[in-house]
Amino acid sequence: MEWPNFYSNTYGTNNQQVSGLLSEMLIDEQVRLYRKRTLYQEIDEALAEKDKERFLVLTNELREIMAYEAT
Repeated sequence: MEWPNFYSNTYGTNNQQVSGLLSEMLIDEQVRLYRKRTLYQEIDEALAEKDKERFLVLTNELREIMAYEAT
């Protein structure tokens, strides 16, 4: 039995696509995690400054991220 060459044109393209998708998913997740951390900090600042409008905007964005993650 001959093993498939995963670096050939037949399999290489699919591996590159899968690898690219996995990389994109990982980057997307890390960006979301970073944004959530910064949102929590910005929400704390808005509370400290008693900036209701900014607080509402930031918490709405946080809710959207959390809703996306729940799906």
